[in-house]
Amino acid sequence: MLYDVIVVGSGIAGLFSALYAKKSGATVAILTKSNPFRSNSAVASGGINAVINLSEYDSILHHINDTIDGSDGLTNRKNIEDMCHEAPEIIKELAKMGVNFDADEEGNIMQRPFGGTKATRTCYIADKTGSAIVQALLLECRNQGIHILSNHQLLSIAKYKERLSGVTLLRRRDSQVIALGCKALVLAGGGYAGIFRGHSTNAQESSGDIIAAALRANMKLSNMEFVQFHPTTLKSNGALVTEAARAEGAYIVDEKGVRFTDEMQTRDKLSRDITTHMLLGHHIFLDFRHLPQEVIEKKLPSTQKMALNSAGIDIMSELLEITPSAHYTIGGIWTRGDTSTEIPGIFACGECAVTGVHGANRLGGNSLLEGMHFGRLAGAEAGKYVKRRDFLPIDYADINKELRRIDLIIDGESHFNINAMRKNLGNALFKNAGVFRDESSLVDVYEYVEYLIEKEYGLHCVSKDRENNVELSSILEFKNALYISEAMILSALKREESRGVHYRNDFPQKNDKRFFTPSYVSLLDANLFYITFENIVFDTFWHKIKKFLTSIKG
Repeated sequence: MLYDVIVVGSGIAGLFSALYAKKSGATVAILTKSNPFRSNSAVASGGINAVINLSEYDSILHHINDTIDGSDGLTNRKNIEDMCHEAPEIIKELAKMGVNFDADEEGNIMQRPFGGTKATRTCYIADKTGSAIVQALLLECRNQGIHILSNHQLLSIAKYKERLSGVTLLRRRDSQVIALGCKALVLAGGGYAGIFRGHSTNAQESSGDIIAAALRANMKLSNMEFVQFHPTTLKSNGALVTEAARAEGAYIVDEKGVRFTDEMQTRDKLSRDITTHMLLGHHIFLDFRHLPQEVIEKKLPSTQKMALNSAGIDIMSELLEITPSAHYTIGGIWTRGDTSTEIPGIFACGECAVTGVHGANRLGGNSLLEGMHFGRLAGAEAGKYVKRRDFLPIDYADINKELRRIDLIIDGESHFNINAMRKNLGNALFKNAGVFRDESSLVDVYEYVEYLIEKEYGLHCVSKDRENNVELSSILEFKNALYISEAMILSALKREESRGVHYRNDFPQKNDKRFFTPSYVSLLDANLFYITFENIVFDTFWHKIKKFLTSIKG
């Protein structure tokens, strides 16, 4: 099959990019590894930041400054300004699609405060904002005739003479390798917090498949060391307790009932406060008991249900035990301001991309906004790109290589338990490269990852059935998780300072003189990573000139 534009990922960034590519008249397909409602966007509960009530109390400039202040450096101010200015229009567009934000009796959209902001600007739909938006966007994509290919797992980016020609995929229902040709590719497949299995709010599918494929295609990654931990997740299973809970007035307390921290500070600082208190032997809880029943039932119904079903806790009368867990990855595929990457025709947006709007620490309420803003931009840019391009051939050798890899994983004799290895990796990463890290812990976990890499060749499917072989997908994800773990750990070792969500006990201060720049990861060969800190402003400058000259020729 041939499509003008292929979008990998069915979260908010991917769905928006597909819609905007379709507006240009392109044929568009969305590839999703599983059900679209398993995306991180669908479980993002709290809301979206947007200044919809201009006043002395709030302004777009305040939104810009809050984002920059919360980022702890490394930001792209132009991208932040564009995103914040466009936020009100995005809210209006969603409303036109049928997204019913909570409103007061006069029909005005209601907003709640989120951590790290100086104003109340987070629009919401109770505590199920993400799923409501995904549902509306999916319906719109179907109405626009966009093909949605579920249960297709990206294996690699196909190139012809170093230019994009398509993608190779695993069709999960029958374990067949297939290839799809495209003129433009939008990578919007989410982040890699799922590698912290057992200590993550993400599904295990969030193993960085898209980012790993990009790196193997010799695309540059950036800021891989920055992993944001959400301060309030269930102690029992790591399930997310939305920031909306604190926004609506829930307290963070220890077993003695002491409020030992500021609940509405940025997530990096709050996670460190909670972790430090836990290391002193305390248990940490969210306390909802003082909140009116009406607030919980109307604004936090999903939280109430989740606490009861997952932890057996009635938050109206009992404390809910929490702990920080890996939640959002700031690092990913390097992009320019227009979402383009190093390979012409490939664009990236959402959590898998580095746009510079989060810097070293993301504000709650900005991730859905980032996905929508840059999703729209990526789709529009992809739509323009394909108008002057032809399809390129896909080399059968690429397909054959993936066929042999899949056959080997299925047919070989299994020596290890994949689930145990994934859990062990998650435990090691959380312990040694989690909220706190230092050289010794990072070296320890790096050596463990290298040990697992030596063992991965003994990972084969116990079941040889090719129909819906869940074990096959899990092994592929684990191999990508190890690849991504290496990039993350090496980047963390190189950044000898503390900044945002990256906190080094052995380098507790920021060092703007050496590290006031993003980190970059590239491949020297198949198994050798090169980590550097450099200024690549000239790349963006020359890219703009090339785009201008191309537009004149067109």
